[in-house]
Amino acid sequence: MKKIISIALILVAFSTAHAFAQTPTPSVVVGSFEHKFINAEKASWTVVKDLYRVDFSFENQSLTAFFNVDGELVASSRNITPMQLPISLNSSLEKNFGKYIVSSLFEVDEHDEIHYYAKVNNHKTEILLKSTSYGDWVAE
Repeated sequence: MKKIISIALILVAFSTAHAFAQTPTPSVVVGSFEHKFINAEKASWTVVKDLYRVDFSFENQSLTAFFNVDGELVASSRNITPMQLPISLNSSLEKNFGKYIVSSLFEVDEHDEIHYYAKVNNHKTEILLKSTSYGDWVAE
């Protein structure tokens, strides 16, 4: 009887673990990540739509990168401070959205193009802004 209970408990444990198991990240994706971010630490993988998202630490920064199933880097991003914005974007943000509070700023490197995003809000509205190549902001 004890054997049957033990076997039943083991089967329940395996079936529960299988039910909550995540899809493993393909080795080609992990290999590409490790090649591009050699000293990355604390990598945490998730799947977003058809991309593999990895949140990690790299050179004392928190970063996020997205890879496709073939291991190609699609985009990477990091949170930044207003002082890390290009001067023209910082000036434009102050000039056009000075009455808003900047709740987050991040930089996205996508296909060798860098875009900046700012989330601004006041007591009524929250707006996601994207930078243009002309040093202006447009609402997304």
